[in-house]
Parts: sequence; C-alpha cells; structure tokens
Amino acid sequence: MLKLRLGLYGALTAAGIGWPWYCIYKFIKETEALGLVDPVEIVNLFSAEVWANASAGFIAADLTLVLIASFIFYAAEGMRTGMKRWYLYIPATFAVSFAFSFGLFMFNREKKIQEVTTTVVRLDPPKDI
Repeated sequence: MLKLRLGLYGALTAAGIGWPWYCIYKFIKETEALGLVDPVEIVNLFSAEVWANASAGFIAADLTLVLIASFIFYAAEGMRTGMKRWYLYIPATFAVSFAFSFGLFMFNREKKIQEVTTTVVRLDPPKDI
C-alpha cells in the first residue's frame, strides 16, 4: 500500500509541474497574440481574469481557502512528524504550483512516517525473546 501511495503522490507531483505550467504557457501565447509582451501586463491580465466572473471567482475563493488550510496542515504535520524544512512547501506553492507542492509534501510526509514507524519497530524488540 505504501508503494501505491508514494507512486500516486509522485505522479501528482509531476503532473503538478506539467499541467499547470502548460496552461500558463498557453495563456502567455494567447496574450502574445493580443500584442501583450510586457510580463507585468501579462501578470495583471492573469490576475484580473482569475476574478473575471462568478464561476472563476468561486474557484479562486475556494482555492484560496484550501491554500490557507494546506499551509496550516504543512506546519502541523511537518512539526508533528519531524519533517525538516516543511516550510519550503509554502513558497514552492507560489513558485511552481499548489498541485506540485501538495503532492511533494504528501510524498515526503509518507516517507517520513514510514521511516519513523520502521525505526520504532526496530527499537522495540518482541517481548517473548
């Protein structure tokens, strides 16, 4: 079951790089077709379109709340499991994507839990020996 979870988290992490950035690439190509080449103008247009209508606003608001909850989760789980540098997943969310940072966090969290569980089992020998 562990290998399946690690495989799924790894695949989601890879998809979290590719799919969102493919969409950004398409957006940039669309803006270039409109004659926009200034990165600041492109970012401004992107930011404006996130809230362009009620359905886009719903997704933006929902994702904003999920991001806040995930940052709390990163901190709580990172400290609880003893993960080193758990706080780096927060800037990774903005530098790459939420799908990437969350998938990577879950992958590394799973590995850390397995490491701690294996260590505890090894340190606690059976009582009947």
